Amino acid sequence: MIEMITNAETLRKIQIEFGLTGSFKDRPIAEWLAKHNPSTLEYERAVENFTASCAGYSVATYILGICDRHNDNIMLKTSGHLFHIDFGKFLGDAQMFGNIKRDRTPFVLTSDMAYVINGGDKPSAKFHHFVDMCCQAFNIIRNNGNLLLNLFALSRRLKERKMASSGIPGMRNAVSYVQRSLLPGLSEDEAAAEFARMIQSSLGSRFTQINFFFHNLAQLRFSGDNSGGELLSFIPKTYTMQSEGRIKSVKVYGYQKRYDPEKYYIYILKVEREAQPDPVYLFRSYKEFCELDQKLCARFPLVKCYRLSSYHVGRSNIKQVAEKRRSDIERFLKSLLSLADEISHSDLVYTFFHPLLRDQQEADIHVKKFKGSVKESSISSPIMSNGGRLRGQLKLSISYARGALSIMVHHARSLPLILQKQRKEKQRSFGAVHTQLSWKWLVHL
Repeated sequence: MIEMITNAETLRKIQIEFGLTGSFKDRPIAEWLAKHNPSTLEYERAVENFTASCAGYSVATYILGICDRHNDNIMLKTSGHLFHIDFGKFLGDAQMFGNIKRDRTPFVLTSDMAYVINGGDKPSAKFHHFVDMCCQAFNIIRNNGNLLLNLFALSRRLKERKMASSGIPGMRNAVSYVQRSLLPGLSEDEAAAEFARMIQSSLGSRFTQINFFFHNLAQLRFSGDNSGGELLSFIPKTYTMQSEGRIKSVKVYGYQKRYDPEKYYIYILKVEREAQPDPVYLFRSYKEFCELDQKLCARFPLVKCYRLSSYHVGRSNIKQVAEKRRSDIERFLKSLLSLADEISHSDLVYTFFHPLLRDQQEADIHVKKFKGSVKESSISSPIMSNGGRLRGQLKLSISYARGALSIMVHHARSLPLILQKQRKEKQRSFGAVHTQLSWKWLVHL
């Protein structure tokens, strides 16, 4: 049975939307998902799908030793489901680049994937959930490891009967490879801790992104127009006056200074529509206005409209330039909306003014300087108990085997800092308790 997977794109094409070095940037996957999931509910569902599928493939590709993992062998659906293709290299048979092993991490996990899971560039409890899913899945497979090993052994024997003693390439040592990957000598807690270290190792390696970058270079000559018929590069669908409601007016309400991580300015538009009592506020960059201007000129070459200049000599991300560009945008909008309905109310214009995910997320339109919607969480601030005393949260697993008590710390958050005087008192009290314990009861962290 063959199933066609639709609405999917390779990781390379997603990343190169941010340029040839897009593999080193954190936002490409998140921006792509946001573009295809314009409502908050759709985006949150896509992130959940991405997190779960990323956890599943991390475990599966590690156990099976799937190699030759570059950004053209990993794909992503608009629904957020991540999946791998092209399994020509497996069971640790790594792709070589000369004498260099291209697959140098246990599995593919990059900073742009972590950005989606975390919901930003700061660590969050969502990543803890991702680690938990990976460790739970790994231990479930370990508990059913005999079934997996027997399937590999059976496949090898059947193939050897048909092809004498040749076997499938790489299949002869398949059982021993998978068995080693399952870490049979470790307990569940130890195996979970080891897989957590693999996550840290994969995420901390820059070689995966370097490998992606070299693959981008190699594919340059095969790259063509990837617009896919989109009216605008940052909006994948087409919207019309009938679906959106006729626009009465568009005004520049203001602009905000933002950081991503470099400083830039974004303009706030107040859009009023017929039969809609409340205006809608949109956030668009000057670059996006220039794209609209260029697309309008290409579609309606004979129409005279105020043109926006995409060139600027000197620094462009300063307040003086932002003020001038605001005036230019106001003239451009006034000129555009005064044109015939065929142009001013075309699908291209209504697609540009369609609300995106960033327009629906919380952002104070009155703020001049906006550094991102960073919400205070229990991770960054201590949690207060009812008595007013500080308390924290720990996720532990406790087991007792072979005369030893093991306590594994999975996650910790909101633990208050202990003052020097309190630390000494704690050490004295813990020391008194510790002397009463035998060496068999040492805690393994």
